[in-house]
Amino acid sequence: MKDGQEVPIKHPPTVSSPYVREVFAAMTLPRTVQGIVDLEVFARHLEFVLRAGVKGFVLNGATGEYCLTSCDELGQILRRAREVTGPGVKLLAAIGGASLTQTLCRLDVAEAAGADMLLLPMPYFFPYEQQDLIAFSKHVAEHASLPLLLYNLPEFTTALEPSTTLELLAEIPKIKGIKDSSGSLKTVRLLTALRPKANRVIGSDGALYEALVEGVCDGVVSGVASVLPELMQALYRAAEESPLGETALGLNASLEEFLGWLRRFPVPWGLKIIAAERGLSAADFPLPMSPQRTAEGLQFVEWFRSHRSRLLADAAL
Repeated sequence: MKDGQEVPIKHPPTVSSPYVREVFAAMTLPRTVQGIVDLEVFARHLEFVLRAGVKGFVLNGATGEYCLTSCDELGQILRRAREVTGPGVKLLAAIGGASLTQTLCRLDVAEAAGADMLLLPMPYFFPYEQQDLIAFSKHVAEHASLPLLLYNLPEFTTALEPSTTLELLAEIPKIKGIKDSSGSLKTVRLLTALRPKANRVIGSDGALYEALVEGVCDGVVSGVASVLPELMQALYRAAEESPLGETALGLNASLEEFLGWLRRFPVPWGLKIIAAERGLSAADFPLPMSPQRTAEGLQFVEWFRSHRSRLLADAAL
């Protein structure tokens, strides 16, 4: 075991079904000015999203800046999240690392600390070929006790091609589906046609509406839901019931406008700015903000204040 942490005895998942359905929130991870994970602020943020009705969370994904998180910190946030949520809420732990050793360390910690399912991003930083990703995924799956979702994250790792995803799902029963954050629907369309029992999870908020219109997803892991859970749940329900209806179209237009602001910032800075505005956590960043970034952040907050009603964000915390 790496990072010197003590790993508790493993226990079975607390939720019987491994599948992601409807809206799961991808959580940011607040840190102090010294870079230490702020577990109490994290817990309060979780409580807010829970009160809004979200039934599942992803911890330590791209929104949680997993490249900054140690194995020990992953254990801390999972245990604290389980204390807050209780056994009836699903916790998905992303176990990404730059190497197989780092990934297996996070796998062991996640399985011991209360995760219900694992998200497996491909190793980051260096580019790899598809054969490398297949060998990596197979090796990780051999070590896993919990079910796995592949995590396609091409903005930060080598992309999983749709054919590679199909091959891994066909050959490794422990892999149950994919969280696809590419913004493309190619993979979930392919799974819908050829492996309809696979869990098809949209990982890009901007791709959700189209996926619901086409009926090619089972759920979404949403960074936006960590700060606007009201909007994402309302959009999901409306688009499922009447995707071309006025309500769904209006909610999606509001989401697209919000995403336009988020795209101006590095991931997940824009979400942290709105989390701070809503009183959920302080806006901490791994780098200092330039004067231009600071000005952009203030403009974003100004825009948000003028559009809270459209974003369904008027509720008191």
